[in-house]
Amino acid sequence: MTFPTGQGTNGHPVRAPQGPVPPGPVAPAQNRPAQPGWVHQGGSRQGQVAAGPWAGPMGQAPGIGAPAQPPGAAVVAPGRVAPHAPGAAVVAPPLQHPAGPAPVPAWPVPAGDGPFAAASRRTPFPMLVLVELRKLTGTLSDRILLALAPIVLIGVTVLIHTGTDYASSYASAADQISPTFYTVRVGHLLLHAVLIKLIAGEWQHRSAQPTLLAQPSRARYFLAQATVLLMLWLVAAALQLVTTLLVAPGAVSGVGATYVLGHRTGWVVGVCVLGSLLTILVALTVAMLVPNAAGALAIYFATVPVMLTISGLAPKVFAWVDPSSATAALATLAPVEGPGPVVVSLLLWGGLLGLACYRVARRDLA
Repeated sequence: MTFPTGQGTNGHPVRAPQGPVPPGPVAPAQNRPAQPGWVHQGGSRQGQVAAGPWAGPMGQAPGIGAPAQPPGAAVVAPGRVAPHAPGAAVVAPPLQHPAGPAPVPAWPVPAGDGPFAAASRRTPFPMLVLVELRKLTGTLSDRILLALAPIVLIGVTVLIHTGTDYASSYASAADQISPTFYTVRVGHLLLHAVLIKLIAGEWQHRSAQPTLLAQPSRARYFLAQATVLLMLWLVAAALQLVTTLLVAPGAVSGVGATYVLGHRTGWVVGVCVLGSLLTILVALTVAMLVPNAAGALAIYFATVPVMLTISGLAPKVFAWVDPSSATAALATLAPVEGPGPVVVSLLLWGGLLGLACYRVARRDLA
């Protein structure tokens, strides 16, 4: 047997066996194309040069020969043993790429100032509040109502304090604070109309869709609207308080009485703040229960006169459902003694507000 030599790709001599092939069965080659860099031993004869990264016997490195095999042994595919093979069968090792497994590319991370990072950034909460304030003045009618609301509040306060019904009954502190109590109940109607249009109109005109698409959290959306509501309440309460403190002393002194509330300013502040809070919560409850601006406004402006009428005709009965029962008790004008009407009224309207929040949280935008 002769072994002619040759020159490999790396400069080392390569010897290929020549002559007759030793007797013995040979496993059939597998039906796969030969790939460069893979050592395929399934269909090669014993001692045959295989394709691989090294030019040599069986595609191995120079100086490393093929493993010795007994005569008559067969080279079979990985994991298979040739049936009826004389002698011991040689199981080839599994195929492996010489360079190892290919690296898995990492998922691209957006840059810190790129468009993807800007799109995935969370909307700041002050921006949500500014959006809700912009909705508050989004239409011409909203701006007109906001401009007229302070004028109506001041006009109603002056009219009630200087009316003839109260001019002859300013002898006690309760009589002097009663105009403030009634002013709080009816002086904020236009401001409540703006709030109802904002809350109920969101679901009627589907203007809540872009807001919730920009930030899907309804909790942050509700908190932004609650912030706007808090701002409206503080403005209304401050305007009510300042107007009352400026108008009431002159109205009382004009009928020859002594203004005794000058030493009880905290009492006046409590009535104005609590009364404006309870009335604005009633408007909020109506707006959240009725997802239609026109319907919510009609219900609210129809309910307020009815409530005032019932409170004049049956005050002891209406005190149990009156949302202003706590304000009347603070102003010592409650028709029923004891905390019972106050507790029942707060539980009733608090439950309605909770029901309204539950319905809005599960309301569909489509």
